[in-house]
Amino acid sequence: MIVDLVKYKGHSCFRNDWAGFDAIRQVNLIIGRNNTGKSHMIDFVRVLCGDQIYTQKWQAYCAGILDELSLRDAFPENRSGGHLGSSHWSEHGARFVNRRIEWQVSENLKVLNLVFPDELRVVRQETQLAVETRLLDLARHAQSPLRGRRFRHLLADRDIRRERAVNELQLNEDGSGATNIVRRYLTSSTYPHDVINVELRTALNEIYRSDGSFTEIETKVHDSNTDNYWEIFLAEEPKGLVSLSRSGSGLKTVILVLLNLLVIPHLENQPKSAYVFAFEELENNLHPSLLRRLLRYIDSYATKEKATFFLTTHSSAALDMFGASDHAQIIHVRHDGISATAQTITTHFDRCGILSELGAKPSDLLQANGVLWLEGPSDRIYLNRFIELFSDDSLQEGTHYQCAFYGGSVLANSQFTEPEAENAELANLLRLNANIALVCDGDRTADTVTGSELKDRVARVFTEIAKVPHAFVWITEAKEVENYIPGAVWAKVYQLDLARDPGKFDRFPSKNVGEGTFVKDVVNRSTFDKVEFAMEAVPLLTKELLQMRFDLVQKITELVKTIQHWNR
Repeated sequence: MIVDLVKYKGHSCFRNDWAGFDAIRQVNLIIGRNNTGKSHMIDFVRVLCGDQIYTQKWQAYCAGILDELSLRDAFPENRSGGHLGSSHWSEHGARFVNRRIEWQVSENLKVLNLVFPDELRVVRQETQLAVETRLLDLARHAQSPLRGRRFRHLLADRDIRRERAVNELQLNEDGSGATNIVRRYLTSSTYPHDVINVELRTALNEIYRSDGSFTEIETKVHDSNTDNYWEIFLAEEPKGLVSLSRSGSGLKTVILVLLNLLVIPHLENQPKSAYVFAFEELENNLHPSLLRRLLRYIDSYATKEKATFFLTTHSSAALDMFGASDHAQIIHVRHDGISATAQTITTHFDRCGILSELGAKPSDLLQANGVLWLEGPSDRIYLNRFIELFSDDSLQEGTHYQCAFYGGSVLANSQFTEPEAENAELANLLRLNANIALVCDGDRTADTVTGSELKDRVARVFTEIAKVPHAFVWITEAKEVENYIPGAVWAKVYQLDLARDPGKFDRFPSKNVGEGTFVKDVVNRSTFDKVEFAMEAVPLLTKELLQMRFDLVQKITELVKTIQHWNR
């Protein structure tokens, strides 16, 4: 049996309350103020990677689902009699398959306080005790979900220093050994040079992006030093080779992370999925944008390589990054001056409660990285799908941007302008978030297209947003968003054989529709619900189907680039 919940008590600051993990996810974010006990949670992880989940140092509280294989060992099918009476398996063991039990383990490794569903109890006391004895034995031999994984730890207090050449290659928790590993991979015939100068350097450039582009990684010996200390150098245009000792601590942190993720598995000849990485306070000396890119790289690595991460942090950027992830969890560690507690965060309001502890304002953490202003809910359904397709599913609402509605004529009472130039009679939506994109129906008809006439409020907002840095505005070339949906999609939704795609100026009124509209004249429907149709249409949309739909490809490509800039 493998436990799915494991907590400890009696370790260091965790004196009075159980602390640990309700579950293990691919990314486990341990967040809290300094000196609350985050690092001690890593001690629990180290134990879970060993052969035993119990230790004589602390009490343990565990829970797990009983599997059939384990139960058949405890309740053999071919055995009967004794205190269990009739067939041990069919009358007793089989009833517990896929049922959950809980138990505790004392410091002297005694299993006690077994809990399981009341309906599984039997009347006869001797029989009940015999059942519990076998279940306690299963609990005694329960295994950690991380058992046998290779534990890699990177301390908050870390550095990459000059080092003497030694044959033993080992990357320690404080970063020592890093220079020697890089030296051997670059200079030895035993290790492939490309692991450092191609794989690691490519990842380094992916994380740094516009903050730096490294063309070469080298190691050099300092001839002036009689002890022959080696040092890592990085080439960056136009600076040339620069020693790592003259670079910032943030660069060293990124290199140490990449050495753990990319080089250590190669050095130890192990699959990357075999590792549990515990990195402490990666935000130290990292600019928030660089931290976000590093965390994004870790997130991608975790999902691609099936590795497991435990990250301690007091950074709101980390909470923002993983708060909505379906393969991550957040564990909030607090200390009341006497004992520490750990709570798995499950709701938005729990996240809000962390803000004051981290010294952050709601705008620092819970505000979207950008706002996409739309006329209504059907537009949100389409735009989310367009962005998903043209970003190769790398951008998602709620993480990289947030949709909001301005509702047609409401735009007449709104503005997007710097505070010192705003009109006091209009609501300034720019104050909500400076990263903005706006999509607005052109509402043009064949009669007005020659003059490109726009409503006054639309023309005004277009002018305002054009002055906002890193903003985007799309006034549709077609009459509205429905005009961009190909006829093939309309045909599939309504099971028709359509003769044509919607034209640039076809009309799509909601609810009851009349003559002179695409819905009535081509689809032959007298009613039309925009949201209902959008929900059925978007799963059918592909990049190929949208290629020739007026200005859509150009505008969505620009919008994707804008959102990517907000999330740099």
